[in-house]
Amino acid sequence: MTDPATFRAQYPVLERVAYMNAGTEGPVPRQAAEAVRRRIDRDVAQGRCGPSYFDEVMEMAQQLRSGYAGVLGCASEEVALTGSTTDGVNTVVAGLDLRPGDEILTSDEEHPGLLAPLGRARRRHGVSIRVVPFSELAGEAKPTTRLVACSHVSWVSGRVMDTGALASTGVPVLLDAAQSIGAVPADVRSLGCDFYAASGQKWLCGPEGSGCLYVRPDRLDDLLVPWPGYSSVADPENPLEFEQAEGTKRLDHGFPLAMRSAWALAALGVFAEAGWEWVHERAASLAASLADKLAERGLEVGPRGRSTLVSWKVADPKADVERLASEGIIVRSIPAFGLVRASVGAWTSEEEVERLVAGSAP
Repeated sequence: MTDPATFRAQYPVLERVAYMNAGTEGPVPRQAAEAVRRRIDRDVAQGRCGPSYFDEVMEMAQQLRSGYAGVLGCASEEVALTGSTTDGVNTVVAGLDLRPGDEILTSDEEHPGLLAPLGRARRRHGVSIRVVPFSELAGEAKPTTRLVACSHVSWVSGRVMDTGALASTGVPVLLDAAQSIGAVPADVRSLGCDFYAASGQKWLCGPEGSGCLYVRPDRLDDLLVPWPGYSSVADPENPLEFEQAEGTKRLDHGFPLAMRSAWALAALGVFAEAGWEWVHERAASLAASLADKLAERGLEVGPRGRSTLVSWKVADPKADVERLASEGIIVRSIPAFGLVRASVGAWTSEEEVERLVAGSAP
């Protein structure tokens, strides 16, 4: 059993505030900050050139690909390195050969990072975008549905999608993993999804501009490479032939960034050392406790699943978030839904849960 205090000590921000906003940006682990400093010192002293630098950067990228694959329960060859969840969504939506008459099915609790790529597909390709209630998504698939694109965990409510029901429709499924990877178990084979687009800066506590995309192997050739680059080709010395690289790395976004890899790898190491099962169970249990306690105090807590997000209705979400911040409790508002949302991590303490409940009482 991992000691919660030892785990919390990896996150210096917790010495100052109760940080419950990993659904936007995760807290930075001490090990990650140290890894970035070492990387900067190395590059300042030795420069960023020559075969040794190139080989080192490429090896770090491969380690990061393998690290993400370990979290996702898949092979490293099935993972592309991207800059965000939205990068992954765009890669899939832009890579499919969409045509007028095709339909993309989505839910009423999706983030703009997923909806904007769908909106462009509607304008560019003439596809139909149909929005249905989150809980009814699987039952709405039709013969004309080309893709189901939705969240694994709703960023609004913390509800968890019935991925088994989605998979049973036979329609390709793209899951937005922004609020799931690192927060809840995300074994892509068990989920039965075709595409899984994830962020690195949220629950994985990596840097901005980090993320990954899983593509089921038998779906890879369904995707055009939307923005070809160095990693897209089998032979970078003969790029005009455009012989595609093996595996999902052909969908990588740009040349790998050394500092991104160093930070992300160090952050993944913190979780691996603690144990993913412990991380997931502690975060979900604390979130469930927060939801129960808020409801007991008379607050209207939104419907949720076994996730790490808790949302509740208030008259003025922005004002509540600002007031809580002045008390050293960092949460966020979702004004369009009239909600305050807390992101509860394994680094959260029971005392912080109690403070948030007391500070949110009507």
